[in-house]
Amino acid sequence: MTAEPDKPDKQSPTWVRIGSTYGGVVAGMIGALVYHAGAQRGGRGGPTGDQTQAGPGWYLVWIDQPHRHLQLSAPAPPAAAPAAELDASALVALAEAGDAIENRLKKDGAAGPNGR
Repeated sequence: MTAEPDKPDKQSPTWVRIGSTYGGVVAGMIGALVYHAGAQRGGRGGPTGDQTQAGPGWYLVWIDQPHRHLQLSAPAPPAAAPAAELDASALVALAEAGDAIENRLKKDGAAGPNGR
């Protein structure tokens, strides 16, 4: 008789790589994307807010809110960083994004990004 492997927590995301973007999968569905970007301009306080400069870094986008790109506090890798350094930076960003996903699911009381 063998022990059953631990079942993954349905509230904890797993990550799939989609090119240079990562998809956070919860309950079999992608609920958020994480990507790295250089400096960009965006609205502060929604589409009618002031334009502000966002520095290079990692960003989280909820699938159900594609217009909101939230900059993570994970440090951005330096320009022209080797692949290993970029991978290490991505792991930090994914850990932070995973916490954000888990917190949102707890707050919303849903098993997945669309309540399924």
